[in-house]
Amino acid sequence: MGMAALGIGPGDEVILADTNWIATAAPITYLGATPVLVDILEESWCIDPELAEQAITPNTKAIVATHLYGNLCDMDALLAIGERHGIPVVEDAAEAIGSTYHGKRAGSMGAFGVFSFHGTKTLTTGEGGAFVTSNQQLFETVRTLSNHGRDSSQTKQFWPDVVGFKYKMSNVQAAIGCAQLQRVDELVSRKRSILESYRERLSKIPGLTMNHEADGTSIGAWMPTLVLDPSLGIASETCIEAYARRNIDARVFFWPLSVLPMFASHASAEISTDLRARAVNLPSFHDLSESELLRVVRATTELVKSNHNNG
Repeated sequence: MGMAALGIGPGDEVILADTNWIATAAPITYLGATPVLVDILEESWCIDPELAEQAITPNTKAIVATHLYGNLCDMDALLAIGERHGIPVVEDAAEAIGSTYHGKRAGSMGAFGVFSFHGTKTLTTGEGGAFVTSNQQLFETVRTLSNHGRDSSQTKQFWPDVVGFKYKMSNVQAAIGCAQLQRVDELVSRKRSILESYRERLSKIPGLTMNHEADGTSIGAWMPTLVLDPSLGIASETCIEAYARRNIDARVFFWPLSVLPMFASHASAEISTDLRARAVNLPSFHDLSESELLRVVRATTELVKSNHNNG
């Protein structure tokens, strides 16, 4: 709806990172526009601003800054690029509630921001999400589009002013979300605590790194992600299988969009492809106990040690 409100449509291009969940790219295609995929930065796993600027054409209508797994994009660089070229930067903060960039909240810096309240997220309503913006006109347009095209100022009942969408949250979901929002600091704090516990223990093992937190930023730590150095010779699939044998459920790092059949025409991105092959998302639900976390740490330690001995 945000992209529709910006007037994005057929013939337009939207630049985004190759490492993304398809939910970021799909709306671009719904509007008949073309996703343009660029590589990520190795430290943050977020869109590379330099490559994003290189990808700009006369058809570019927006740049999407996805704060992957709660990690933060280089917003200063991206917003400067947007200003130079007259292109809006929009924030996919679906995974970044609680993340702050030099005192500014993720989702508050671009033309608009979006958050996800899916059941896996730090703050959840079961499904749905939120659109946020400081632009009153954009807000009103999105509110109209989300409610079957009915303008909030329209006095006639059941009178659509435009053909819109139905992206309304139910009252029950909204009530759950309001209750969750009242304790969002507690929820984010718990997520950060889990990441720090992993980091404290796993950073002692050579060749293992986790989510990057640049100076002046604080990440919401939605998803603790373990990156295995190439020198270890351990693929992400091997790691996930080792966890599964110990009844530990880990998840794969997002596939680059360019390897999916619907985006196969895009050139593959080197860093996106490389990271997917050696990164793993670790268990991080709010009720994760210390003993469960230590099970993950022990399984990781044993895997690295076993691989080293076999090598």
